[in-house]
Amino acid sequence: MTAQRVREGRGLMMALIALLLIFPYPRALKGSEIPSVEDVIKGKANLPTIEELTNGKVKTGDLIDKNNVDLVKNYLSTGTIAAVNRGMVLRMGTQLPPEQIAPKYFREATERNRGKAIMDENGTVYYEKMGTLWPGGLPFPIPKTGLEVAANVKFGTVWDDLRNYPVSILFVDSKGRNYKRVDQDMQFTYCNTRTKVPPLGTIPGYEKIMFKRLIVITFPLELKGVGQYTVRYYDDTRDYDTGFAYLPAFKRTIRVSTTTWQDNIAGSDPTYQDGQGISDPYSNWSFRLIKPRYILMPEPKSPFPLLDEKGKIAKNVQFDVGRKFPRVGWAVWPMYEVEAIPKAKNIYGKKVAYVNAWPYWPSALQFGLIDMYDRQMKLWKVYISHRGNHYVYDGEPYTTPYMNMVYDLQADHMSQFWMLEDLNKHGYKPEDITMKTLLKFGR
Repeated sequence: MTAQRVREGRGLMMALIALLLIFPYPRALKGSEIPSVEDVIKGKANLPTIEELTNGKVKTGDLIDKNNVDLVKNYLSTGTIAAVNRGMVLRMGTQLPPEQIAPKYFREATERNRGKAIMDENGTVYYEKMGTLWPGGLPFPIPKTGLEVAANVKFGTVWDDLRNYPVSILFVDSKGRNYKRVDQDMQFTYCNTRTKVPPLGTIPGYEKIMFKRLIVITFPLELKGVGQYTVRYYDDTRDYDTGFAYLPAFKRTIRVSTTTWQDNIAGSDPTYQDGQGISDPYSNWSFRLIKPRYILMPEPKSPFPLLDEKGKIAKNVQFDVGRKFPRVGWAVWPMYEVEAIPKAKNIYGKKVAYVNAWPYWPSALQFGLIDMYDRQMKLWKVYISHRGNHYVYDGEPYTTPYMNMVYDLQADHMSQFWMLEDLNKHGYKPEDITMKTLLKFGR
């Protein structure tokens, strides 16, 4: 072999090596190759991981704290960053494909009814024509306005009935000490938009009612029996919530005023309007869609149960800053950033909500991450839904929220809501959740 051929062979070998270095396999996404949030939502691209978004600087299993939070700050809400700077530690968790998040029956209902949702100026959704109630599934898979995003949460409910029991509210001070506990029993049944438990669609005779809810305190003894019975209507601009409270000490029921939305739940940090992120009628708010974003929020499936079978915090749950911040996994989700402004005088100046995008639609609490501002527009509270076990009921996957926390950043204390949740297991009928039921629980 001549020296020239040897040189040519070596040159070819070096070129091949260079190509392998330039195009490694498998290849991670980098820079301009990261797909847009819009393409992920439309199903044109896969959801990128935090490793791909940070160009390998952050990987699954890594811990994010106040010392390295800048690595992922572009994918965190303002409230989450503030909590991390106060001691919260984020463990980078794992994602799930959409088919393991939303149950098949709900995905099928969404596709079956795609493009058939219409909405009036107040945000009430109908099917093909005004007055025909929405039969179920997500009304607006690709929402164009903040009002459509909010309508997805109200009319895109995955479950038809649920029971949360026990719901333990833990009061945590600035040093991370748990100094008080209140337990509740919560029951829901939807009368409309039903997609799993027969009768589907609408329960005859309850066309005007969206859902019925019962919440009763079971601990401590001095508060046992205090409860609320609430009816939410399909069009809450025409028929505002009906609510009654029972006070066992006086053996009296009282009509709940609409102003109680701004009262604290059993003296905790969240108000009644903060449950599930935004729990008062959406007609109380103006919604503005800011933009879709990749956001880090608690992963859809915890690698271990957060609660045991009795509803107690599992022994392997780790905390930071005493018992203040549970250390759970966080993963990338496609989200809509939405600004909610109260229409009437409110303790809040605004809320900035991060709402799950289709098809990454969990079974509950789609308002899973919210920053709350006071009337001077200073950041006041952050609401975070930590998801726990990943259940399978009747062959269908459900991501269930096991802990919600509301952290008052200005006062530096928080309330944690730990709960066991049963979805579509009890088959509650509207007749099961009434004033009579409230009195039975209270007495």
